[in-house]
Amino acid sequence: MADLRVFGKSPKGAAELAARSGALSLAQRRLLILIDGVRDVDQLAAIVPSALEESLGVLEQGGYIALVGQSERGPETVQGVSTSIPESEMTTVPEAKLRAVRAVNDLLGPAADGLAMAIEGAQGGDELRPLIREAQRLITLAHGTAAAQAFILGIRRR
Repeated sequence: MADLRVFGKSPKGAAELAARSGALSLAQRRLLILIDGVRDVDQLAAIVPSALEESLGVLEQGGYIALVGQSERGPETVQGVSTSIPESEMTTVPEAKLRAVRAVNDLLGPAADGLAMAIEGAQGGDELRPLIREAQRLITLAHGTAAAQAFILGIRRR
């Protein structure tokens, strides 16, 4: 399910960025910098994949950020076709990794061996998500939007 929560910096968060007190870890500080009251959690996950939920929790509980609403993004689409898939039809992370590695090798060849190895080594969804987005971007560049859409649907659907 998409996480469309949108957070904004509180006055305490803005003061922390200006003062650099050292109260936050590097990952938490990076996330605080990216929180802008516009990006939703899914969009942030594409940029800062590791320990996102934990960092969000620390920032929210510490009063550095506050929930400002929900993103108004609709279902993801590519060329007008929805890429949203019912949860009951979604693959597991190991299935998604296997399918993604096969597709990256087939569509991008040896030039993408490093990406395929990174996908294969991903420990969970948080690590896998940005790698899949990078693969999607490269497939779009090499083969077009329709191929990228097929790649995503092929990974997500059982």
